[in-house]
Amino acid sequence: MDSRLIYLDHAATTFPEEEVILAMGECMRQASFNASAAYSAAGEARRIHRLCRRQLSVMLACPPQDIFFTSGGTEANNWAIRAFSGQHAVIAAIEHHSILRSAHAAGCSISLVPPNDSGFTQPEAILSALRPDTRLVCLQAANNETGVLQPYRELYPALHARGVHLHVDAVQAFGHVPVSAAHCDSMSLSAHKLYGPRGTGALYIRSGARIPALLFGGGQESDLRAGTENTPAIRGFHVAARMADEDMMQRDTRERALLHDFVSTLRLHCPSIRLLGENRPRLPGVAALLIPGLLSEHAIAALDLQGILVSGGAACASSSGEPSHVYLAMALSPADASCVLRISIGRHTTADELSSAAQALLKLIPAQAQ
Repeated sequence: MDSRLIYLDHAATTFPEEEVILAMGECMRQASFNASAAYSAAGEARRIHRLCRRQLSVMLACPPQDIFFTSGGTEANNWAIRAFSGQHAVIAAIEHHSILRSAHAAGCSISLVPPNDSGFTQPEAILSALRPDTRLVCLQAANNETGVLQPYRELYPALHARGVHLHVDAVQAFGHVPVSAAHCDSMSLSAHKLYGPRGTGALYIRSGARIPALLFGGGQESDLRAGTENTPAIRGFHVAARMADEDMMQRDTRERALLHDFVSTLRLHCPSIRLLGENRPRLPGVAALLIPGLLSEHAIAALDLQGILVSGGAACASSSGEPSHVYLAMALSPADASCVLRISIGRHTTADELSSAAQALLKLIPAQAQ
């Protein structure tokens, strides 16, 4: 990344760590054999797959054989939901578009459950939306736009007792806060949210869960997802996940402190700034700020000219020009939803960078709002 840029959009994607890049390069040079081949040289590729599967299984507290590699979180979400085509599904209204749109494409009958005004989906609201024919519930581990942690752990026992499948999109949370496969039936992961390569992810499927094969062909991934595996990317996923696991608590403390100071600086000059989900447990590095009178699209463009990169919400929906469905679901007016900036920091974000960003942002806020 250009060292002149101040990158504050880590929730959209992270840049692969140098150790990840080196490991992938070495794999490309020395272990690019097809893992399905019978000769011994392919054994190194199979070993790399086992190492990554084992690392993910340790972090999720699940058997390695329940983890299946995918091209990313979107594919994993689509795979899990396609198993419930035409069925009734209860889905949190703040879910990622890859959940909402795949459920519509699968012909599911959908009951959307809005969050409260802090962006938290209450378990009792999910349970009250269940019907006798409900087969699927989708609830994130953490929202990708506000960072608010969601109660999938608390919800799972009641759903399991009713035979309802709980799918958890953990793409934004995995590697940043502990997540557990013990409290769901399927869970999606992605490498590029934790300093790994793009185009690589995984789907956890609880043993016995009725999720059919996604792709048919050579029988890879226990005959559930055919296609020659991307071994270099899997190697990068392994290294990134290991690094994330090793420094998770250290990053948590550091990123929370940095964001707290950043928001405090802004509020010192503009007390009307609202931190969405402030009273809820959140991801350490994500803050959605409602800044009255400052349109997010104008702020993003102005900051971009200064080499400061932020967003107004999910990157996949940023080109629509419409307010985020997450902010609208939180009962913000369209006008307020258009004034939310998402600041997401990462492992290498510095206090000086955030200080510069705060000063630049304060210059954009209309005087009447300060």
